[in-house]
Amino acid sequence: MSTVVAAAILVVCPLETQSAGCQFHSVQEAVDRASDGDTVLLKAGRYAPNQTRDVTYKDITVRAYVAVEGKRLSIVGEKGAVLDGSTQLPSTAIVMSHANVTVRGLEITGFRYAVEEDNIYDGHGVFVIDSIARIEQVRMTHLAKMGLTGRGDSRLTVSDLQILDGHMGIWLAETAQLQLRDSTIRNNDSCALGAYDDSRARVSGSLFDGNRDDGLYTEQRAVISASHVLILNNRPIGAHAIGNSRISINHSALLGNDAAVGNQGNGVVALGAGSRIGGS
Repeated sequence: MSTVVAAAILVVCPLETQSAGCQFHSVQEAVDRASDGDTVLLKAGRYAPNQTRDVTYKDITVRAYVAVEGKRLSIVGEKGAVLDGSTQLPSTAIVMSHANVTVRGLEITGFRYAVEEDNIYDGHGVFVIDSIARIEQVRMTHLAKMGLTGRGDSRLTVSDLQILDGHMGIWLAETAQLQLRDSTIRNNDSCALGAYDDSRARVSGSLFDGNRDDGLYTEQRAVISASHVLILNNRPIGAHAIGNSRISINHSALLGNDAAVGNQGNGVVALGAGSRIGGS
């Protein structure tokens, strides 16, 4: 006769909180103690990276504030739960490697790097490596590097994500696949969504506004399929395909971009039914 073990909720509170319901004051400690199927619940307050853990991938090291490796769990924030990287140690907020993770209800802000260009990857929001990730109701602001990254054979299902006032919105490489809906990527220094290698993205119901190195961007053999999206006020190009990559856009509007579409090499931007191009 088998025994079914109920999933646990591991409660994390900020350091200054002394509530009797607090089991942990370290998010990483709670993740390490969690079993498959458990939920790590972050109570309202600010969590700063006072420790880090390195996760290796190919020739890079991702320096994580919170690392989830080889586990299936959820990280859920109460309203007002903030991972704040603007103080203490430079790091990337959350790193997943060979894991299956849901992240919901968090604000991630201010994560920064120690050195701008080296093999230590810090300053990112959520970095997903060969993992399954579900990201819901997450807000990322003022990040020094990429907001959301999918590397290797990752599968990302994302809804109600905001990436605002940072460096780059979403970065996909290798064979990563993304489903993105009902999200906003606005006012970042680089592109809103960049797909490389053989990655794939399907996007719906989302806004890409005011990013300063293209709205949608593809290279190599990457593909982005977008429907019911707004691509607004991006520079220099709203949708830009290079190499043998392809961007298809349907039932969408490209308005106010310096140039609506662009391509180099064999890259193709295909505008389908119901799509509209216009100036400011």
